[in-house]
Amino acid sequence: MLKRYLQLLEFLDAEDDDIMEVLTSPASNKRLRGLFKELKDVEFVAKALQGRDGDLQDVRQWFDELIALKPQFETHIGSRAEIVHSPDFESGCVRVLRGRQDRLTRAEKTALGPFAKLAVDATAKSDDEDLSFVEGLRKAAGLPNPL
Repeated sequence: MLKRYLQLLEFLDAEDDDIMEVLTSPASNKRLRGLFKELKDVEFVAKALQGRDGDLQDVRQWFDELIALKPQFETHIGSRAEIVHSPDFESGCVRVLRGRQDRLTRAEKTALGPFAKLAVDATAKSDDEDLSFVEGLRKAAGLPNPL
């Protein structure tokens, strides 16, 4: 609706007093244009969030850009906003995705701990590939191989 109003505004006669009585003031129209631009930025982010190609790093970047444009958004979509279930997990994931896992805080390491990939010796792994499923289970349990 706002988009249509701003489009039609260009074609309305500013000299016609009857029309000007109903319309908002030029200062208000200027403010509306600015708000409409901000609304479009938020709409673009909302549509991108509905897509399939965004990851947590992208979302954090989009939200940070919106916060840079409008600092009031910090309380709603900031990295420590009330809606964020686990801020340490989110910020830790973003650091890992950016390749900065060496800069993880202690809380972020704790939150990401269950997802840590253990370093496995490549030779041991290649030996395990030759084992059958049952032999692999026996080896993992520490049971002797009956063969």
